[in-house]
Amino acid sequence: MTPPLLNAASARIHRRRLPSTPGQVHVDRAEQHRAALARREPVVVKVNGYGRGWYVQAVGASVYELWRDGTTLTVPWTAVPLGQQ
Repeated sequence: MTPPLLNAASARIHRRRLPSTPGQVHVDRAEQHRAALARREPVVVKVNGYGRGWYVQAVGASVYELWRDGTTLTVPWTAVPLGQQ
């Protein structure tokens, strides 16, 4: 019996060089977080790939600056799921 001939094209992984651009929903959520920070209310979010319990320190131009357990993290607005708060 002859072994099968593997001539299929190899799989390619396509990764984005830049994070996806935030939509209007992300902009609205960031404005809500910015307003809560202005009122000096704590804002705690979940971050995709990093887990829950991140405190928002600042809301910048398309990024959040976060803090948890002495660790700081800067992530795009799109890394914070919308179904929370």
